[in-house]
Amino acid sequence: MDNKRTELRHEFLSTAADNSFAGNTSSPRGCMHSSHFAGRHALLYPDERIIKTGIEYEFGKTIDDVRADRDCIVKAVLPRYQGRGFESPGGLVFVEYMEEGEIFIDFIDTPVYKANHNFFGYRLKQTDLARELGYNTPLMKGDILCQTNSYGEEGDYMYGVSANVAFMSHPSVADDGVVVSESFAKRSVSESYLKRVIYINKSTIPLNLYGDDKTFKFLPDIGEKTRPDGLLCAVRERNDWFSPVDLSTANLRDADPTFDQMTYVNTHSEVVDITVIRGNNPKPEFASQMTEQLDEYANLLVGYYKQVIRTYEQILAEKKTLYGAGAKIRQTPRLHRFMSDCYIKVNMAENGRNRMSYRKIPIDQYRVEVITRSLVVPNYGHKLSDGHASKSVICAILPDDHMPVDQLGNRADIITDSTSTISRMNPGRAYELDIGAASRDNRVRLINTLTQRYGANFLQVMPHEGYGYARQFIRDFYALFNSDGVGYIDSLTDDEFAAFLKRVVEKILPIYYPPDNERGVVDVLTDLENSPYAPHEGPVTYVSPLGNRETTVDIIRIGVMYFIWMEKVANTFSAVSSSRVNNFGFPVKGAPVDKARYPHSQTPGRFTDETGSRIIMSYMGQQAIAEIMDVALNPISHKAIYLNALQGDKTFDQNYVVDRESIPYGQGKSVQVLKHIMTAAGIDFVYYKEKQ
Repeated sequence: MDNKRTELRHEFLSTAADNSFAGNTSSPRGCMHSSHFAGRHALLYPDERIIKTGIEYEFGKTIDDVRADRDCIVKAVLPRYQGRGFESPGGLVFVEYMEEGEIFIDFIDTPVYKANHNFFGYRLKQTDLARELGYNTPLMKGDILCQTNSYGEEGDYMYGVSANVAFMSHPSVADDGVVVSESFAKRSVSESYLKRVIYINKSTIPLNLYGDDKTFKFLPDIGEKTRPDGLLCAVRERNDWFSPVDLSTANLRDADPTFDQMTYVNTHSEVVDITVIRGNNPKPEFASQMTEQLDEYANLLVGYYKQVIRTYEQILAEKKTLYGAGAKIRQTPRLHRFMSDCYIKVNMAENGRNRMSYRKIPIDQYRVEVITRSLVVPNYGHKLSDGHASKSVICAILPDDHMPVDQLGNRADIITDSTSTISRMNPGRAYELDIGAASRDNRVRLINTLTQRYGANFLQVMPHEGYGYARQFIRDFYALFNSDGVGYIDSLTDDEFAAFLKRVVEKILPIYYPPDNERGVVDVLTDLENSPYAPHEGPVTYVSPLGNRETTVDIIRIGVMYFIWMEKVANTFSAVSSSRVNNFGFPVKGAPVDKARYPHSQTPGRFTDETGSRIIMSYMGQQAIAEIMDVALNPISHKAIYLNALQGDKTFDQNYVVDRESIPYGQGKSVQVLKHIMTAAGIDFVYYKEKQ
């Protein structure tokens, strides 16, 4: 190991290796950042990080996209739904390869989206290689067929977004609160993928929510939008006494929230995938017009399975013709499982002797699985964090022209509190802000100089001495940080440097700064401030909450930081979940179908976090949140509530209040554990009532 470097090596830091200043971050904040990194979600338009540690390229090697896992030959490309006027939600690629003298047949699944989270997901786009696939096209191990927007051009993992940040006071930046600009919120958009499963049996009637008097449409087709309120579809309980009324054309086009089973998704959603499995009950329960849409998708799915079977059998016949009937053609375990499913589903769809089922659940008429996609734009209550575990909550979103702007025209995307850096013991965020500002400002200086000398299109007309000036400018700038950047610039040929300069002009001026950097950050910042490359700082102008345009007296630096967005979002109009109740008003457990029956959630949360507690206190006061926490955590309060339910004159008294004279606050399990630990250390707690 180089004696000049610290022991903060990438391989020892896990996900914290993405923090160039991990050595300047407290241990609790470092652990918190690891949990934040695991809880982030993919962005639709992520940015490349300016300050790189090198771990971004290691993350990029294992990014969740679609790649060939070995050298192979393409034998067929099959989209799932073809020629229907909308984008197919996926398909597969049949491939073959040879291993130890045996021929193996396998397939590569090529979806257009992935959703490993119950709310968030991300789209996959086909690469040029995937669009050109054909019979006998060779694939090399690692070739990418479908990739996410998080995969950078150089193979790095882009998991966040860069922002101009101003550390300054503002009414909305107390504690964890931050102010963001409207443009920053819009470019931090992510995608939500929701799955809804609807069973239609002989006791239910599908409603014609998306059709007209001539066409019956139970739900939007692939590529179409849902209703603005997010209602995806609805079914009505079948009642023979009222069938003439229920089956009227006008009545089936309107949903009744009281009696119909409704299925909601996010507002302004788009349907990206529909999978319909039709039961093989020989007795029809609906008119053909009513199920025309569902039958079309069911036939498309069965047709796809048949096409897979035909293609696979053609590949086998081709191999036997080439190598003889005795040749060993093997299936991979993955293909064996998939082909077995195809044969079984086709056989059950065409043979009514065995009842159709899905995971042991019988399908009487139809099983409809719908995947919808919607955009999630950060709003009030959304959480974000930098690479130093400075978790923040959006408390205000301002127009761009209201945000602080410095004398060079750098406009802040985020306003945050500077004093929290001390309380959180993560000064690395301030170091990142300064170095990010240096990269941004010196990139602009370089572009302005080259533009003044050679014109706006200097990349096309610049002579050799212009490239020499740019190389020396960047080399001297990199020398302030470490010798690795200098060595990289010196190693580039003229053509390679021209490509690098083009990337700098069009995107960013990257800085390599590993956690075990050879120079301490204090020395780096000292040399940077005393050099011609020092970033700009000075008064900033902004619009105050009163609407006045003000200029600060203090000197403020608007720097650049990298932010990730966390999975906790404030995307509903309900502050808390309302539990489902029975006829007696007693809260009961909701079934899976109840989770999407209303626009709001009927599954109550088990706990309230810091943000939720603050919201409750702002509306109801301190005693309300104390009561909520006590009845949830205090075993003595539990006992009193149960005794009231068992011994009271009512089955369940919703207005029952715990007697706080006999059962005071502060007896929750978490508090009792803390008291026990402190008592063992000789410390006791005494309650003093706060003076009003």
